[in-house]
Amino acid sequence: MELKAILAYQDVDKQLFNLEKDLAKNPYKLKCNALNQSAKDSQVKSSQLEEQAGSILREMEELKKTISSTKKHGEDLLKADLEKLSAEQINDRLATKDKVLQNLTVLDKRLTKLAENINQVLAEFNKTIKNYNDAKAQYQKFKMAYDEVASAQQPKIDALKKQLEQLSKQVDAKTMEIYSKKRNDKIFPVFVELMGNNCGRCRMELSASALSKLKSEHILTCENCRSIIYEN
Repeated sequence: MELKAILAYQDVDKQLFNLEKDLAKNPYKLKCNALNQSAKDSQVKSSQLEEQAGSILREMEELKKTISSTKKHGEDLLKADLEKLSAEQINDRLATKDKVLQNLTVLDKRLTKLAENINQVLAEFNKTIKNYNDAKAQYQKFKMAYDEVASAQQPKIDALKKQLEQLSKQVDAKTMEIYSKKRNDKIFPVFVELMGNNCGRCRMELSASALSKLKSEHILTCENCRSIIYEN
């Protein structure tokens, strides 16, 4: 593998890499990322709260039907002609009526609790929507600031990309393919010089067998950081 051309390419690419890294770490960019994530989280939460509210409302409707049915049952008990009933039957009816009233008390409490729950969910939903709208508004502000910074760097980026395009013509296709794949995998620098017995990127010490292979084949992929080590 002819290294001179690819190392010249990498030297220019390093400038582009550093520009891209600086832009990625730009405070406006980081704020945009955080706000965008906050907006996404708010969307997810609002959907969950909508489902929760729907479930509570369905439960309330079923509970109202049960309460209505229980009340009707109690009313039917009172409509009976007590003169036609025996003392035992009257006592049974009164006992049943007491149970119905107890059930109604329990059901009413449950309905009240559900009403409180739905109010809490709606309040949280409104708060989540507000957070979403606030995040989107702030995102636009910081994005404009970041776009201004990015625009100022764009001529440099374009010039470096043009220079890289010219340099790539001096690199054989196979080497360029290897380089591009590792670059896309966030491995940079791709080619690093051997530093003593260590990888020039991650500083991992190479074994005797790895050093022997490097001497015979002139390049070696680091087992740790996956950069390609060469010996000058």
